[in-house]
Amino acid sequence: MTRMLSSIVTLVAVVVVIFAVLGWWSARSAPAALGLVNGRLAACDAAPHCVCSDAGEGGDSTHAVAAIVLPTVDDTTRWRIVREVLAASGGTLNREEQSYLHATYTSRLFRFVDDLELRMDGAQLHIRSTSRVGYSDLGANRQRVEDLRARFNTAFAQLKP
Repeated sequence: MTRMLSSIVTLVAVVVVIFAVLGWWSARSAPAALGLVNGRLAACDAAPHCVCSDAGEGGDSTHAVAAIVLPTVDDTTRWRIVREVLAASGGTLNREEQSYLHATYTSRLFRFVDDLELRMDGAQLHIRSTSRVGYSDLGANRQRVEDLRARFNTAFAQLKP
């Protein structure tokens, strides 16, 4: 019994160390494929840790997510609300251009970093969320996009008289 318990403790310790190293690596690695490519957000790689609404025609259904449709308001108000929602959801704004925004999200426990990109196209907000390391994110990026969609809907609904 003691030998079995010792083996379990060792296995758990090894797993924790591996995840800690991956978190450290994630925080220090440069994000891949950021920015616009031919006016669109970059496509996801083959791993399932990425979702994107901006894949274009014939997009990959594994990584596809619907763009977020925002109400018609002036660009200044729209971007202000987008920045506020990102900050309230734990995002850190890293780069902002006229129709593009890059933010990062860091997990609490192992400090994994995910990159979130937004591209405004009229009233459509295209979104790409991806993990920096690992193969699977257990749906965390898709969940983040759906959480942001709900937050944007709530924030913009409060603008209406």
